[in-house]
Amino acid sequence: MTPEANAREKIDHTLALAGWWVQDLKPLNRGAATGIAVREHPTDTGPADYVLFVKRIAVGVIEAKRDEQGANITAHEAQTERYASATPKWRKDTTPLPFLFESTGQIIHFTDGRDPAPRAR
Repeated sequence: MTPEANAREKIDHTLALAGWWVQDLKPLNRGAATGIAVREHPTDTGPADYVLFVKRIAVGVIEAKRDEQGANITAHEAQTERYASATPKWRKDTTPLPFLFESTGQIIHFTDGRDPAPRAR
């Protein structure tokens, strides 16, 4: 298994434990559960590793990285912000998604874009 595949497997497992229904783009059913995490979701700037939907509304994005990149995970914030500001397919609203994550499967880095001065935690 590649390091990237290993990280995604850990992320899938963590999402499932937290109550998210993890799906591939095909076949996508955004109504299958309250919280849906869609792998490789297309956006106008390329596919996001995961787009998070709550009650069918896109609310966040996860940028998956292999474990070796965990020491410098903050270096990937700009990539996550790019996906959060992109327009996912099937989304009419152009407001950036508020919840931004970078994760190796072991390390989870989170930014709430709704904060007056958003910063990663």
